[in-house]
Amino acid sequence: MGVRPALRNWPLVAAVVAAAACALLYVGHPGTVELPGLDALEQRSLDLRFRARGPRPVRDDRIVIVGLDDLTRREAPEVFQTRRGWARLIAALGRHRPLAIGLDLFYSSPEIILPRDLADEVRAAAAAARDAIAPPAPDTPPPAGAPPPEPPPALGQASQVLDRIVEELRGDEVLAAAVAEAKVVYLGAMFHLVERAADVPRSPPALPPGLEKGEVGEAVGGAPTAPAAFAVSSTMASIARGAAGAGAVNHYRDPDGGARRVPLVIELGGRYVTALGLSLAAAATGEPTRFLAATGAVSLGSRTIPSTRATVRLDYLGRPFPRVSAADVLAGRIPDGQLAGKLLLVGFTHAAYDKVPTPFDPLADGVEVHATLVHNLLHDGVLRDSGRGLDLGALALLAVGAVLLQLRAVRRRPWLPIVAAAALMVAWAAAVQLLFERGLVVELLPPLFTIAAVTAVGAAVAAAPEGREKARLRHAFARYVSRTIVERIVANPEAARLGGVRRELTVLFSDIRGFSRISESLPPERLAEFLNAYLTPMSELVLARDGTLDKYIGDAVMALWNAPVDVPDHAARACATALDMLDALRPLNERWRAEGLPAVQIGVGINTGPMSVGNMGSELRFDYTVLGDAVNLGARLEALTKEYGVDVLVGEETRAAAGAAFVFRELDRVRVVGKDRAVRIFQLVGRPSQVTLTPDDLATWDRMLAAYRGRDLDAAQAELRTLAGRHPTDGPTRVFLARLQDLAAHPPGDAWDGVYEQRAK
Repeated sequence: MGVRPALRNWPLVAAVVAAAACALLYVGHPGTVELPGLDALEQRSLDLRFRARGPRPVRDDRIVIVGLDDLTRREAPEVFQTRRGWARLIAALGRHRPLAIGLDLFYSSPEIILPRDLADEVRAAAAAARDAIAPPAPDTPPPAGAPPPEPPPALGQASQVLDRIVEELRGDEVLAAAVAEAKVVYLGAMFHLVERAADVPRSPPALPPGLEKGEVGEAVGGAPTAPAAFAVSSTMASIARGAAGAGAVNHYRDPDGGARRVPLVIELGGRYVTALGLSLAAAATGEPTRFLAATGAVSLGSRTIPSTRATVRLDYLGRPFPRVSAADVLAGRIPDGQLAGKLLLVGFTHAAYDKVPTPFDPLADGVEVHATLVHNLLHDGVLRDSGRGLDLGALALLAVGAVLLQLRAVRRRPWLPIVAAAALMVAWAAAVQLLFERGLVVELLPPLFTIAAVTAVGAAVAAAPEGREKARLRHAFARYVSRTIVERIVANPEAARLGGVRRELTVLFSDIRGFSRISESLPPERLAEFLNAYLTPMSELVLARDGTLDKYIGDAVMALWNAPVDVPDHAARACATALDMLDALRPLNERWRAEGLPAVQIGVGINTGPMSVGNMGSELRFDYTVLGDAVNLGARLEALTKEYGVDVLVGEETRAAAGAAFVFRELDRVRVVGKDRAVRIFQLVGRPSQVTLTPDDLATWDRMLAAYRGRDLDAAQAELRTLAGRHPTDGPTRVFLARLQDLAAHPPGDAWDGVYEQRAK
């Protein structure tokens, strides 16, 4: 006898189905199924755990970062330019008697000061000049009564100049001597890891000379589980020969760019090289390293380091390591004994190079990753992964709890399942945070999403009120899109279900320049008011042009057009919004100046192209975002505005789609960070009736750009000087003048293609 439909607990049945579906999806991810954005969100939640835990003190003052900072760029630019400059720095550091000097860099090819054939000619000319001014041989005396011939003074002067040039060409030898004399230098190496089947080499690659000094102390055989590499960029043998050791400077970048994991051991051609941080930790402790290839376990002395496939999670401290400037070292401003017995990590710390996002700093210096690893290894600080089994067990247990909340005894009060589910989620989040503070990383979001999904399904089946879909859509989108768009979504709900759909969109990124400096000068409460005063009008301008607010990233605004519903002229609307933002900033700056606050500038990057629009979150709330190369290029364009001294940069597709309502200037061809293909970038100058650059100015610029790309640098410079006379404050003009001066001092080689390499994100 079956159960009558009226007696069947449909919310409970639906909750069981939802719980089973969530569990199956989690088991199949990643691999069988792909849950878009789940891993990225989990990593973001890990960052929140760091911030909730708060900074921890540096427990080891031996770890010191030697920064190649802006002061070094001003006082000792030769360190950035020549091997001889590096030799001076290493020699200066060596005189302080450190325990080790770890270089977060490598010298993979010979220094090229002059083309090779010209360098050979200079050496030959120097030798010939020396022979010409050498005194005559004893067996050929001058004629009786005649004085010995004197070489022409010009020849002696030319010989001295040629000898100086020859000496400058010995930069690699001077650096090799400095490395060998210091006796404590550990060189970095960048391994190119196997990420796909095509990367697997046909024959085992050889380990370059010098990297054997970075091999693990003992490797126990078995099927290797360490990350494998198919090639490596390392210091050339003549320099590496005198080093005390070496190590990999690799770290993994998560999809959001964060650096959270580091491989401790990397396999190349059957040989295992340790991370630079592990090499330095071994030098500090005097203990050997060991690698069990079959299990991926790595040990330092008697301690086994918690790792997964020879990879560790970094436990960032949130407090700065002791630092000194390389300029102060070279100038002798570091007191004797301050660096004695220290582990010195030398890396780039100036404003525009080698930055990585960390949980505490979105623009941390890359060398901090290695300093953090050394600290973690010396003080048992690396985080431990809970493992797939524990994570799946937690999800199953919490899913059962959420299902039991749909029993009739609980649902007698309609609000109770929702409140109880919220309490269960809070309890789980608290437990995850508690475990994290004890060094164990447990996945937070899959159980939370499961509880939310089970509760939402149960509530939907139990309630199913009239108009619930429209109310939900209005609530989900009211803060992100304009009222007109909301009503179009309500009228056609299918327009909002875009999960994973590929379509052409326009994305806009805007950011306050120098916001870190402003945030440091204001108390938290005043900073919040400042941000609200800025973000409110900027957000309203996006909505007024039928854009969608994707997210706020601190002071940055990310918006998109043509999703979740069609906006045919999306490129033009984004460009108009950027100009509106600049107009709205002027009265804000006047108000802030009157209040004693700093005025600000913003940079805006806009790009149009195919993107994947994803529906992130749960059925209770849609949170749209976009993915794809076109999105990344938009973000890079925003970063480039500062380098070119302009307010708005757009991509080529945006320029083509925006139409004649705007004036654009092609600035350059750029190879952005992380991409091999160069792209054309354009400055959004303004609307035709408002621009300061005349048609003659733009024609002058176009002639300059054609001459520059045609390697006619003199003609390009002449056009730029004409433009600089009319517009002395024009940012791109000043940038290209400086670039041409640099090219004149360091002529480009035959392979130069006129493409600018973006140095930082």
